[in-house]
Amino acid sequence: MKIAGIATVLLVIAASAASAAAAPARTSCTVCHADASMFSGDVAKIVDNFRQDVHAEVGLSCQDCHGGNPDPKLAEDPTAMDPAFKANPYRGKPERKDIPTFCGRCHSNPTYMKRFRPDLRVDQEREYWTSHHGQALAKGDTRVATCVDCHQVHGILRIGDPRSPVHPKRVAETCKACHADAKRMAGYKLPDGRPLPVDQYALWRQSVHAKALLEREDLSAPTCNDCHGNHGATPPGVGSVAFVCGQCHGREAQLFRASPKQAGFQSHNDLLAGAGDQGCAACHEPPDPQAAVKTLHAFTECTTCHTNHAVVRPTVAMLSPLPATPCAFCHEGTGPLAKDVPEPKEKWESYQRTRDALLAAATRLGLRGDDRFDWLVDRAQTLPTHTLSEEGSAGVAPAALRPEFERLFTKFRIGKVHFSYVDPATGKPVRTAVVRCALCHSPSPQVGGEPVGLRTAEAMLASMRQLTGLTARAERILLKARRGGVETRKALQDIDGAVDDQIELEVLVHSFASGPQAPFAKKQEEGVAHARAALAAGQQAVDELAYRRRGLQISLGLIVLVLIGLALKIRQIRT
Repeated sequence: MKIAGIATVLLVIAASAASAAAAPARTSCTVCHADASMFSGDVAKIVDNFRQDVHAEVGLSCQDCHGGNPDPKLAEDPTAMDPAFKANPYRGKPERKDIPTFCGRCHSNPTYMKRFRPDLRVDQEREYWTSHHGQALAKGDTRVATCVDCHQVHGILRIGDPRSPVHPKRVAETCKACHADAKRMAGYKLPDGRPLPVDQYALWRQSVHAKALLEREDLSAPTCNDCHGNHGATPPGVGSVAFVCGQCHGREAQLFRASPKQAGFQSHNDLLAGAGDQGCAACHEPPDPQAAVKTLHAFTECTTCHTNHAVVRPTVAMLSPLPATPCAFCHEGTGPLAKDVPEPKEKWESYQRTRDALLAAATRLGLRGDDRFDWLVDRAQTLPTHTLSEEGSAGVAPAALRPEFERLFTKFRIGKVHFSYVDPATGKPVRTAVVRCALCHSPSPQVGGEPVGLRTAEAMLASMRQLTGLTARAERILLKARRGGVETRKALQDIDGAVDDQIELEVLVHSFASGPQAPFAKKQEEGVAHARAALAAGQQAVDELAYRRRGLQISLGLIVLVLIGLALKIRQIRT
């Protein structure tokens, strides 16, 4: 009874709240515009839409924005909309060019806004006029976005409301409404005169930022306004984009600014400034790969390697040269470390059979080079040895990765050389290569002497590959022991240490220094020490497992002999 009584009270409260939401204050505006015999279409929905508006939530109504006499007795009296009404002159619907000022009438007034939210900024309108949108509107271009294009009109929701078009998870879609519309954006140009692209949203959807925001629901992940600004929306320039990225990626930014790469970028920018349309070809000639680079107009700290909107998850695929297969990172050790603890024979033979079968399948499909590498990255995530069950069939969700493989695969950042997206201007898929060191660094440059950049990339990739191979081998050996029932938790701490050091190496790449005394090399040594310790513990665990099995076999043998002896003795007694 008590529970039923509480439920009844809750239902009454909910019904009262719904009734309150469904019955906005009666004013001359709401009475008139709610009359279905007088209005239809969008105009007839104004009162309904306003019920959930943040302005209605704080007690404001139509006359607070549009002016006029709110007395409901004047619902059908034109004097309710008298511009000469002294108490609150009727302002009506603003012209599009006047919308920012219309909204700014309240939102730029700190005294008025403190009645509702003392912490709310009151410089939105001022910032808007500094933006590309505001500057264009001031010149008479009414196609650009104003307040209502982003916030809506009579159904304005709070930013934290997931339904709001300016909620973090929906900001990109709101910007896309204009910026992915080729017809609407026709005629707009970049500062250098090129047409303004319309693929920003499509590219951003491929980024690590979009995946964090939309798939992992990490609301701290950046979307359009985090980099471009809100009301003062202005794309960061060449000189400031690194500071924008550095707001989140401070360690990487600090390493880069202390590296020789920054000075190299600055000197190349000076050269490109005088190169004109020739670009890199002004200095580089074939067979240098740089001779074919025509679209690079300036080097920036972050976007040169990571691009701007399509910041795909950085992986070892950005370095050069890659091994023939991604499998090699975990299964084929390199250098002296490869012989520290040999791969168990049965596992090595199993790997070779699997790899060769995949390579044969790739050959039948006509895949070579980077195309084969990308195909193998995808296949690695569906192999029965890497998944908890058989590969998903058509119409069935793909099999989940084994925890140990998923961790190594993701933390070691083994990824693809290309990504794809659909160009909104043409509706056709576009396949794009990630930026790699070899794009700018030739193995035998005609300008600048020794290929220092490519050698550094090679050294870093080799060091990372040594650590991944050693760590993965230790993981496989420990997995064998763990499945046999041997305790391995202490050794797994060293695996975690090696993985953490590998993650740190991915950050230290931004130092662009691989010498013996460089932080990169020292961190790699630390990771190798963890991996060696895990390998030794793994081998010890496997030896213990073999010892236990031999002991079990001997014990079973003795038991069998005792049973046989007992059987013979029983037979002797009976006879």
